[in-house]
Amino acid sequence: MRIKYEVSAGGLLLRRRDSTYDALLIGRGAPPRIWTLPKGHVEHRESTEQAALREVHEETGCWGEIVTQLSEIAYWFYVGKAKHRKSVTFFLMRYLSGDPANHDHEVDDARWFDVAHARKTLKYVNEKRLIDLAMEFLAANPAALGEPAVAAQTSLSS
Repeated sequence: MRIKYEVSAGGLLLRRRDSTYDALLIGRGAPPRIWTLPKGHVEHRESTEQAALREVHEETGCWGEIVTQLSEIAYWFYVGKAKHRKSVTFFLMRYLSGDPANHDHEVDDARWFDVAHARKTLKYVNEKRLIDLAMEFLAANPAALGEPAVAAQTSLSS
């Protein structure tokens, strides 16, 4: 069996709102949408950081800056008779500018969600865990987003 290896990068883009955070998710498909984090292939001569920033901007219409690496998620899937192994490096990002209405054609919607609601809305368990990791990081590094500290929510479990 043929195996194809793919390398991607993406991000959890957060912005502060009152005493919590909002997370920017992308939706695909007709309602009900499948909500995920923005991500895409790392291009030739591109670092994972560069790819993550580019993909987040393309898929959400928003610019961010990397705060820290959250985790790498690896999984297998099939396309026809070819087996694929994909690894995706995700970064925690701070929102800088942009409008989710300006997302590209690869996604059907891009929308801000309260971080607890975002966790419940995400389709994949591994991406839900990235929100947990981000909240743990922000609890330990309250000024990491370059703004006054926000009380990290501890009851994000679904």
